[in-house]
Amino acid sequence: MANQLLIAAAFIGFLGFIVLIGIYSATYRQNTTADYILASRCVSPWLTALSAMSTGQSGLLFLGQVGFAYKIGISSIWLVIGWAIGDYLAWLFFFKKLRQISEETASDTVSAFLSQNFSGARWISIISSVIIIAFLGSYAASQLIAGGKALSVVFGWDYYLGIILGAIIVMIYCFSGGVRAEIWTDAAQGIVMIGSLLLLLTVAIANCGGLGELWTKLALIDTQLVNFSPKNLPLGFLPFLIGWIVAGFGVVGQPHILIRAMAIDSPKSINQALNIKTACGLINSFSAIGIGLTEKRDASP
Repeated sequence: MANQLLIAAAFIGFLGFIVLIGIYSATYRQNTTADYILASRCVSPWLTALSAMSTGQSGLLFLGQVGFAYKIGISSIWLVIGWAIGDYLAWLFFFKKLRQISEETASDTVSAFLSQNFSGARWISIISSVIIIAFLGSYAASQLIAGGKALSVVFGWDYYLGIILGAIIVMIYCFSGGVRAEIWTDAAQGIVMIGSLLLLLTVAIANCGGLGELWTKLALIDTQLVNFSPKNLPLGFLPFLIGWIVAGFGVVGQPHILIRAMAIDSPKSINQALNIKTACGLINSFSAIGIGLTEKRDASP
């Protein structure tokens, strides 16, 4: 009972902290459309990096990546490596020009950027907006579902209650501070993600008796768990890796990430943000894999 109360207090405190950050960000608000949508293009590289990392990993990291490592073992590392390569290339070759050209053309949204200097620009803008709303709406729904599942497991709450609570909190800070509130709260969550994953990984490995003991126990459960080469690949390893690289490059089609690149304070800051984001993202991803492996070891007979 005491542990449940402590967990509940920590959770409520975290939610309150996030809401306060979102509301506080509104004190920097300017009454312009560009400020609401792009925070007046003055976001620091650190905030951009942490925010992009947080919103890009989120439910995928805590549910998907941990579960993937639990299921197939150490070979899940190729998801991380391939995705990181593709994501890095996208930021390196595309995002700097996106930031530069979007400012030169006064494009405040992804749809406006896509429709510039084209005949039929209005139709391009409308169609791209519909596509963004449809697919980003599905993505946002998946994040709320992940939150609802997590709350259901931790607190035993009704599944839909967690979804509704998450949606209300997001609306509060987004309507109060626009994209600035979203970036600030995501950056704060990114810091919490890094700290919590590293702490959980450290405790989990210590409880396993160290990395050597963990590796030995996994090998006894199933040798495939400690095999870096995935099994049952119809086309072989290289197409498998290329597939994950392409998946990582898919960030160029994610408006919620693109908008962060457009909001950064300068095109010259893109590379710094990219390096920070990549380093922090890899720390999170490898930690998630380690946690999944320790869970597999603890779940063994």
